Amino acid sequence: MKPKLTTTSFSAHFIAVICFVTVTLCTVLPMKSQIITHYDDHSGLSSRRVGGGVQDRNGLLWFATWNGLNCYDGYEFHWINIKPGDNAGISTGRLRDIQLSAKGNIWCHTDNGIYEFDLSTYAFKEIPLKTQKVIARRMGKNWRGLTDTQGNLWTADREGLYRTSTPHHPASIIKGTEGEWPRSFAIDNIGNLWMSMADSRCIKVFDTYSTLVRTITLDTAPYAMLPMQNGRVWVGGKPGRLVRVEADGQQTVVSDDIVYDIKEDIEGHLWIATFGDGIKVCEQPDDSPVTISAPVGGIGKLKVRRLLITPSGNILATTTEGLLAGHIDDKHWQNTKLKLIKRDASNEGSLANNATMDLVQDSKGNIYVGTECSGIDMISEKELMDCVTGNRQPVFRHFNVNNSSLTSDFCKAMTIANDSLIIVVGNDNVTAFNPITDQSINYGRIFWSDSVRFEETKPLVLNDDSWILGTHEGALIASAHNLYSRGYIPPLVFTTLAIKDGGADFCLVPKKEISLACDQRSVTIGYAALDYTDNSGILYRSRLDGSEWCSANKNRSVTLFNLTAGTHTLEVQSTDRYGRWVSNSRTITITVAPFWYETWWARLLFTLIALAVIAAVTYTYLYIRKVNRQRKQLLEKYMKVLAKTTGTETGHHETHRITSTVAKTLSAEDTRFLERVRKYIDQNISNPDANVDAMADAAAASRSTLNRHLHSLLGISASKLLIDARMQRARQLLSRQAENGDSIVDIARKCGYYDPHYFQRVFKQKHGVTPSEWTKNDTV
Repeated sequence: MKPKLTTTSFSAHFIAVICFVTVTLCTVLPMKSQIITHYDDHSGLSSRRVGGGVQDRNGLLWFATWNGLNCYDGYEFHWINIKPGDNAGISTGRLRDIQLSAKGNIWCHTDNGIYEFDLSTYAFKEIPLKTQKVIARRMGKNWRGLTDTQGNLWTADREGLYRTSTPHHPASIIKGTEGEWPRSFAIDNIGNLWMSMADSRCIKVFDTYSTLVRTITLDTAPYAMLPMQNGRVWVGGKPGRLVRVEADGQQTVVSDDIVYDIKEDIEGHLWIATFGDGIKVCEQPDDSPVTISAPVGGIGKLKVRRLLITPSGNILATTTEGLLAGHIDDKHWQNTKLKLIKRDASNEGSLANNATMDLVQDSKGNIYVGTECSGIDMISEKELMDCVTGNRQPVFRHFNVNNSSLTSDFCKAMTIANDSLIIVVGNDNVTAFNPITDQSINYGRIFWSDSVRFEETKPLVLNDDSWILGTHEGALIASAHNLYSRGYIPPLVFTTLAIKDGGADFCLVPKKEISLACDQRSVTIGYAALDYTDNSGILYRSRLDGSEWCSANKNRSVTLFNLTAGTHTLEVQSTDRYGRWVSNSRTITITVAPFWYETWWARLLFTLIALAVIAAVTYTYLYIRKVNRQRKQLLEKYMKVLAKTTGTETGHHETHRITSTVAKTLSAEDTRFLERVRKYIDQNISNPDANVDAMADAAAASRSTLNRHLHSLLGISASKLLIDARMQRARQLLSRQAENGDSIVDIARKCGYYDPHYFQRVFKQKHGVTPSEWTKNDTV
């Protein structure tokens, strides 16, 4: 009796067959390596229990947990849960499942019903019961995972959340070079690619289809090679060996020098960079036997890395002790003189580092020197050679991480990709640097491979603009499409806002404008470029109100201090995962409310007040000038009155006539006051005991009133008025000294001075000369 095939046994057989086929396919078909990343509460997830996930229209990932919603931006989880006083109808944070609504919002399934999380307001809303019943048919099922827009798979179990991703490196290893170390590259006259392999001690030749067509085995580890037109190839190696390889493979050892570079000049001479004995020359490369010279210029024991022969016939070399430069003698290369240019610590424009690694020249004649750890130095060929012939110190322009867009100061090798783009090889990255525009594209380890390590191999640019670089893993090639085109462009979103010293609030994703109160002048704004596969190489930069971009870095926030009142625009941009700038810039408007004194009406008021103050000050200044001028004029008139009345027998009518000229501009009271003062001075000008107190009594005023009134009318004090009157009387007497025969002593007494010496001192203080000198000058 045949056994019956039950449903259970059929299923078991079917599953067995499927498993067998799957294992077989996995064995036969190569699979790309996958990376699984685990997230739990230690990673920022609010709960290990994840019930579902979605990706919104902005690219953000949302996950339902037993402790609220979690939004993931590729860097951190932002927790959203119910809060007291939030006016949300939802009563629990335990979310069983989430789905996107037709409007792009998130439906949240809880044990108490279904609610909608509005992504335009970041708030929970209630859903009508009838609508909940329709939605419930599609929710509440076990979550099978989420595949995001980049192809990453998100799943969950009781231990947390998992991301399964497949790493992608745009560069690839040329087949036939895996696990080997290419030390130099060259293209021959028919377009074949030559590679010298240090580890396997051979030269491999590839055709234009990257197919290995020839292998030349060597007795040394080749560090440099130079294919010739006649089919020969010159090879320099380490340990020391300079070899000439014939077209048929026969090899001739020329010297035991350690050779790092070989160049041919326009005369067909070979210039050889030795690592320990300077630069040597092979004058007749085709001779048999072939010979090489002693160190050129008599400079031996020098470790030379790289050579450059310019179209002008100059030769430059990088060494461990500086930059070697000279002009190749047109008639006799043996007469070539070289100069070693070194770093001068006291000269800011000198070579940045003696350890020079490589050098290139652009079509404008500029020389770029790559240093081991101090960036790149630039100088024109003409200026450099003028300094060499004139025995002067050249002045270099320095490019480094502190003053340019370079992200590293390490330079192992360089080459020119085009007239304005230099390929700079660092430790684990390659930079495409444009010194004219000071722009850089950084290709980090993510672009090449996970464990890439570059060496001093000079990169090669093919005719199709592909790059070939030497690493310990083999020869890496990157096509122009992968180098210059942009694949996945990570969308940029604003995420968090922190005002003053407050905490960061996850609220900026739906906003295009931020409104700040008048006292909220310092804010910190967070942002993120959404790349869930690998964001470790993404760089950011920002600028405010169209100013210059800040330096690129990995910081995902910017703090703005002391914002002025008004409207500002913050712009942020990022690179892709490989460090290349992409067109994903985002802007957000920041409106700062003004203090009352910053409003337009306050400014208008301040302007009017300022104008009023200026007008008042101007009026006061002009008024004071006018008053002082009037006082001066009045004083001059008053002194003239004193000059005509003092010490003379002037009648009453004459006195009245004279004083009436002063009284025209004064009140009657002021006129009487000045008249009383005049009379006192007139009667006591020769009295040595005359003083201010007696003058005040005569003027029927107190001492202070006398001084205040005189200063108000004449701008002078009582004591000074008495002295000026006496000095005026002295001048009158001195001018008539010849007629009267008065001596200086007599004049002093008539003016109220018993001591002639004191009289002379006062006279000189007033007029700058002694009475005798004044008399002589007056006579002349």
